[in-house]
Amino acid sequence: MSFTLPGRGVVLGIASLVLKEGATLEGALDVVRAAVDAGVLAIDTARAYATVDDDAAGERIAQAARTQRPGIPVITKAGHFRLGRAAWDVDGSAERVRADALRSREVLGAPPSLLLLHRADRVDDLDESVRELAALRDEGVVEAIGLSNASVEQLERIRSTTRLDAVENRFALGLDTAAEYRYCVDAGIPFLAYAPFGGPTSTPLATHVPRVAAVAMKRGVSVHRSALAAMFDAMPGAWPVIGSTRVESVLDSIAAVDLAVDDELRQAFDDDLRSRGVGL
Repeated sequence: MSFTLPGRGVVLGIASLVLKEGATLEGALDVVRAAVDAGVLAIDTARAYATVDDDAAGERIAQAARTQRPGIPVITKAGHFRLGRAAWDVDGSAERVRADALRSREVLGAPPSLLLLHRADRVDDLDESVRELAALRDEGVVEAIGLSNASVEQLERIRSTTRLDAVENRFALGLDTAAEYRYCVDAGIPFLAYAPFGGPTSTPLATHVPRVAAVAMKRGVSVHRSALAAMFDAMPGAWPVIGSTRVESVLDSIAAVDLAVDDELRQAFDDDLRSRGVGL
């Protein structure tokens, strides 16, 4: 089964809802409920989004979304896991990938819609990891498979041996190269772009896309909503994975799908990315 998302829109990533200092289950569920009600396309979680006391904290939050809207796609990731309060490790072995997949299916109560190898850039034997992912897909343990944090060279190599249903890489607007996105578009692979605003330790989005920020301010619309709307317009085949932790921010981002993009905003977005050496 291939991986598809219904039209354009955003995916809610829940890493910060679990890992951010001061995060609570109640707060996370409030955000997820609001996002599902507002029409978020999918939930993005991982085995690594765990607490010290609960190895499946992130997937339990994702399952709450499935309870609210049966059938909503849930993306999760294997091979990267929490060791302690401030420690994580990577293990892409077949044994670990299979154990993670089985645990994800158990917590979610159904096969994950998409299982990604979380740190394709750090595993010891990428071919072994992907062979196991493909076996899990063939067995129906997961519906679809892909890579996260993978280079173009890795994608090219793996696609010669098995089908990749999706790729999830960081694509911070005005900061990251579009090479993996362009590769995926050419190959017909859905591209999930996480941290489009730069991530929790980044400088404000307005400093990355100042021309878009100026247009947004003039129109009384947030730079985040404006940048996402321009991204939808300029990047077919890409779905931004937002990591907002406040209900208001999540709803603002989801509303980007309904924001009209005209030539002024389109040009501002293109100029901002080109000025950073990011040509689409």
